[in-house]
Amino acid sequence: MPDKKPPRTAAEWFEQGRDCFHRPDGVGAVKAMERVVDLDPAYCHPDGDNPHFYLGKIHEVEGRLETAIMHYTRALAVNPMDEESLIGRGSCYTVTQQHDLAIADFSRLVHFPKRQRKVPLKHLYYVIAENYRRLQQWGDAVYWARMAHAAEPGNERHQQLLKEITANLKKNVD
Repeated sequence: MPDKKPPRTAAEWFEQGRDCFHRPDGVGAVKAMERVVDLDPAYCHPDGDNPHFYLGKIHEVEGRLETAIMHYTRALAVNPMDEESLIGRGSCYTVTQQHDLAIADFSRLVHFPKRQRKVPLKHLYYVIAENYRRLQQWGDAVYWARMAHAAEPGNERHQQLLKEITANLKKNVD
């Protein structure tokens, strides 16, 4: 069997990196995606993917959240409508307690046209409510928790969050 030719172009390196990512071969994916960035920092695959998203995801999984945020931000500079990068960055902001920034990212997704947004609104409403809860901004938290609950009334997690936020709101008003 003939040896496969090594990648030469940014597109070829990107395909190799994506293949490694899905194997999963994180080391190979990082090497390939970093090579793409070296060749073309603004590279964007025809399907909208870009190397910064994959680098962000790998760093997020490895717990290097500030580096993940940097890569997700770069991915969004290449493609401002990159839903997965907004979700990834918003999640990293939540974990690093940058709740205002997380709310901003998740709120952007709420305003994406329905045909472009894959994530269900009920999930976005929930994470926005959760971030407001962590900021102890009870009025905003209750609003978004009610939105999540209305979007999926039978969801126990949504019910529990709404119950907890409502209790805190009452406690802080009294």
